[in-house]
Amino acid sequence: MAVIILWEGDSRQFTNLWYKKQNVHQTVNNFTIAAHGQTSHGEKETGGLATERRKMQKSRTMWLLLWCSLLLPAAFDFQLNDKFGKFQSPGFPTAYGDNIYQTWNISVPGGFVIKLYFSHFSLEPSYRCDYDHIKILLEGQQLAKLCGETSTDTEEAPGDKLFISTGNNMTVIFRTDYSNEKNYTGFAAHYAAVDIDECDRAAFEEPSCDHYCHNYLGGYYCSCKLGYFLDSDHRICRVRKP
Repeated sequence: MAVIILWEGDSRQFTNLWYKKQNVHQTVNNFTIAAHGQTSHGEKETGGLATERRKMQKSRTMWLLLWCSLLLPAAFDFQLNDKFGKFQSPGFPTAYGDNIYQTWNISVPGGFVIKLYFSHFSLEPSYRCDYDHIKILLEGQQLAKLCGETSTDTEEAPGDKLFISTGNNMTVIFRTDYSNEKNYTGFAAHYAAVDIDECDRAAFEEPSCDHYCHNYLGGYYCSCKLGYFLDSDHRICRVRKP
């Protein structure tokens, strides 16, 4: 059986888990040899004794594989498609667990951006947030990496800050390492779809409309001055020929 581990974080954590996995792997191999009716000296067992030993070792192997899987980060993906909502760390408001990897993919209709903020935030602090942290991604690019309870020179906590997307999608990743010794209580996050004002000339390098721009919830439309007509691109106004 092949196990692929996607690891992000402190190399010491990976080394500790790697050695644990190696010990489990060796133990499972020893059980497998025994399950096939061989002693540690390579002698064959026969009859009912070998059968009972195989049953016992199979049960132990199952438990060992389960224990090994618990050492890996628990990975879950959640899709959030409503125009507003909230999500929180596992077990909130009690302390969050170890080896968590959870992803929230937020998507709102076109013509909207996403506003995200935290009403509670208590994560283990660490240099550059290398241990427990929240990552906010926009189209795969990192917008923020958050940890701790208050910001310092080397780590950022959200406080009252608003995080605004540039499009209608946002990804939030919550990652923890192998310990939460001080029982940090995690986070509570809230998001909402915010209408883009395409008619705000200060927000765009080029105006959305040639003459008049009319914004509405989730979109906009253009119109022209008297004597002009709207081109097929629905933006440019051209002189109406007599």
